[in-house]
Amino acid sequence: MADSKQKISIGDQYETFRIKHKYLPKVSSDQPLKGPLQRIGKSYNSTFLHMAIRFKHKDLVNQLLDMLPNQESLPDPDAVWNIKNNEGNTILHELAASDSWKESATKLVKMCKDKDQELLIARNELGETPIFCAARHGQTEMFEFLAGKMKQKAEGPEDLKPYLRRKDGTTVLHISIFTECFKLAHHIADCYKYLIVERDKDSMTALHYLACNPTAFGRKKPKMGQGFMEDLMKSTSLTEKLHECPLILEELVKLLVKEDTTWYASKNKKLDIELSQTKKGIDSQENKSKTSSQRNEQKFEEELKIELSQTKKGINSQENESKTSPTRNEQKSEENGQESKDKKVQSSQGNDEQDSNYKKGDESPLILATISNIPEIVEEILIHHPESLEHTSEDGRNILQLAILYRHKEIFDMVVNSDVLTSSLLSATDHDGNSLLHMVGQKRKSQASERMQCPAFQLQKELLFFQNVKSASRMYLTKPLNNQNKTAEELFATTNEKLHGEAKEWLMHTTENCTILSVFIATVAFAAAYTVPGGSDGSTGIPILHSKPLFLAFVLADVFSLTLALTSMGIFLSILTSSFPLQHFQTYLFEKLKQGMICMIASVTMMAVAFGATIVLIMTHHRQKAVWYVIAFLPVPIFFVSYSPLRSAFLRRFTEWSTNFVRKFLQGLGWTVLIFLLILIYFLYKACECIICKPVGWIRGNKPQSHADIQSTDQV
Repeated sequence: MADSKQKISIGDQYETFRIKHKYLPKVSSDQPLKGPLQRIGKSYNSTFLHMAIRFKHKDLVNQLLDMLPNQESLPDPDAVWNIKNNEGNTILHELAASDSWKESATKLVKMCKDKDQELLIARNELGETPIFCAARHGQTEMFEFLAGKMKQKAEGPEDLKPYLRRKDGTTVLHISIFTECFKLAHHIADCYKYLIVERDKDSMTALHYLACNPTAFGRKKPKMGQGFMEDLMKSTSLTEKLHECPLILEELVKLLVKEDTTWYASKNKKLDIELSQTKKGIDSQENKSKTSSQRNEQKFEEELKIELSQTKKGINSQENESKTSPTRNEQKSEENGQESKDKKVQSSQGNDEQDSNYKKGDESPLILATISNIPEIVEEILIHHPESLEHTSEDGRNILQLAILYRHKEIFDMVVNSDVLTSSLLSATDHDGNSLLHMVGQKRKSQASERMQCPAFQLQKELLFFQNVKSASRMYLTKPLNNQNKTAEELFATTNEKLHGEAKEWLMHTTENCTILSVFIATVAFAAAYTVPGGSDGSTGIPILHSKPLFLAFVLADVFSLTLALTSMGIFLSILTSSFPLQHFQTYLFEKLKQGMICMIASVTMMAVAFGATIVLIMTHHRQKAVWYVIAFLPVPIFFVSYSPLRSAFLRRFTEWSTNFVRKFLQGLGWTVLIFLLILIYFLYKACECIICKPVGWIRGNKPQSHADIQSTDQV
């Protein structure tokens, strides 16, 4: 009877469960339900308990767990640790995906009693244990609960190591960093330090994965609402706001860098092998040169005689062959063309093979962090392993060359200003003979998520970075020319030739549009001066409303609008008539454009003020004067608020100015108060000396000497 009631209750629960979710009737079967572990899924082959956990029905899951029979009395195929869906997930795998299922997981583990270890170490199709699923979903409480249960059965600290990784070698520390669950990752790295040095199938440690994730450190995120005006304001600003790194991430970086030394040891071994090989090669070449020097002296005289006889014959044969040489030259040119094509094909195939053989795990985390623009990791590695500054990438580039190639100015400045920097890094060249200054002229490598900019600002960044690298490395440059016989300036100009043309075209187009707007504003302001509000007196020509206070505001606003419009027009014309040399894109042209834009915007604002004054002057006879004041001057704030780049640029500049002013004002006020307090203390001391000390002396009998007594003592 109890079994029939249980079946009825399960059946009713199953039907209500299907009614609540419209998705379930399509993926579940219509067969009558007999138990909580009966399979109901058509495609996923999941049980009723699997589906209830996946759809987060907590009360239903607890009821179904109470209906489960004693697991110790069941045969092994029917045990809960062997009942899996198509993904290979057991009931505990599904519960491990959320901390909210911790009570249910505790109940399920207690049901298994002595065989709970079978449930804890069960793997799905990917080779993941339940504790791995908890780490993949970033569930710290569930991870600690499962780890505590597994440690009860473990004998040694590293007995859990096989169950903390899946088939492909990925550990729970790898997956927690990959899913950016850094709080859990720090907990795992702190409790299971042996996982820090573990590598996956791609030879990547946890530090490697962290060094390849710049978004975790707040970088490479596109900024919304940033437009032309903000870029223009930033183009003349020398300060940039640095990104802030979360505190838990900083602690994780320190822990991983301190404990992970496998990459550092492997890199040092490679360097030692390369140095030993080069030394052996030099020694062998010296020995060979000593034995072969005597032979070369004997052969030298014989070769001279043979060459003299061949030159005589060659002079005679050249005259005969000159007639038939054109046809042969054509054949040779065709053969050379085919050979060059074959070489290009072979070189492209070689590059493809190198790309296919390249692994990020072969690079050191220092190199990967430099490429990904993560100065936090670079700084921490240089603190714990300063000798790693000499490490190079697989293609032979050091950290400074990579920072220049990827245009990571923050890392470049940090390394250049560090105490561990050596002159060999600043004077290093690559396989093409390019110095650090030549590297700026090479085609920049950038990440795909980087925000696109207009060509003029991009060219300005390139020029500023070139000057920055030049000022840091000019004293250490050994070769002004590379293997292509080009200086750094020549290489920079040829590489950025297309960008220079695009920047010139963009700047001309922008300046032309601004010039048209300035001319329009000047025309309107000039016309408004002859059509004053209220008209003029026919006999005298004096404006009728000249005695009104707002009439003066109208005149001043109109004059300022016309003056500023003409000024901006002159600035824009000076830009249009410029020859646009490359170096002018560094600061000169942007300063001119910024001045013209400020004058143009100010002239538009003055025009709006003149319009508001005109409306108020005309409608002064109206009773609701305050309403007309608001309506008349409404275009000014609308213009300011509607153009968001102008608003943000102005507010940013205003906040910077106001903070600097307040800081300086408070500093000055503090010094003033301090000086005032010192003066006050001094006067109080003098007053105390006069009021208190002298009467006390008189009481004790130490009367002050008279002037005659003082003279007598002086004579004596």
